[in-house]
Amino acid sequence: AEKEIKAAEANLAIDEGVAYTTAYSAMLHAGRALMLLKGFRPSDGNQHKTVVEFAGFILGKEFKTLVQHFDKIRKKRNIFIYEVNISFSDTEVINAIKKAAELVGIIKAAIKKANPQKKFKF
Repeated sequence: AEKEIKAAEANLAIDEGVAYTTAYSAMLHAGRALMLLKGFRPSDGNQHKTVVEFAGFILGKEFKTLVQHFDKIRKKRNIFIYEVNISFSDTEVINAIKKAAELVGIIKAAIKKANPQKKFKF
């Protein structure tokens, strides 16, 4: 997920859509890691939405706004990938990258708290 954040930042000047979807992918991978940490995995159908909802449940009210951003980014990414060609402003992409970095950091801290011996390589 952290590599994807770096990739999103690098792609911002080249392609806003790629940067946005890569930031979302970082959020999704972190959310899936949180699910796996808790002994769950999303089943077929609505996997992405399930990951968002699970993250909201586990992270709780303290991070409600962040999870709402995660869901908003998920929805816009879905439109971009599957429906129509939409555009993204630089500000929108930069904010998505910031929210992705924030979520990844929070989930990384949760994993470290649950398993203090877990080491992350960058």
